[in-house]
Amino acid sequence: MNALQFLVGKEVDIFNPEDTEAVDGLMASGRILGVNEGWLVLANPKTGEPDLAVNLAHVGMIAVREAGPLMEALPGGKIHRLHRPPDEEK
Repeated sequence: MNALQFLVGKEVDIFNPEDTEAVDGLMASGRILGVNEGWLVLANPKTGEPDLAVNLAHVGMIAVREAGPLMEALPGGKIHRLHRPPDEEK
């Protein structure tokens, strides 16, 4: 989960894999305090205290709310959703 460490400290919205234009899959919002053993630990937006953990196995997309200067879309750019491979346990 070291690949997600750049999200620590960012304000995010977390969506489940079933999120579509017709179905709002928003699961949680808040500031990420840490990424530990497959879990995102979020802070309460009002108090800043840790109050929610989301298992990454149930996350379809993480949207960072704070747009940095390097995150602007290029003209003609597209957004692509990466699909997970089918779960072998099902």
